[in-house]
Amino acid sequence: MQGKHFKETRDHLVRLAMTPGWWDYVKARARELEKHESRLYLHIERDVAQQLQQLGWRPPKQPK
Repeated sequence: MQGKHFKETRDHLVRLAMTPGWWDYVKARARELEKHESRLYLHIERDVAQQLQQLGWRPPKQPK
């Protein structure tokens, strides 16, 4: 079950992800949070991705 803190953190990461230049940070931070020993952020990376998908947001294309 997701608590208030989880949802606030997820929503913060979603807002950051949609800010130009922050996508790579959000991916790394979500992965880091998932490893937290308290397991408070279990599945946050997946939830951030789902929220972004629901909003119709796509990550920027990587230069080749």
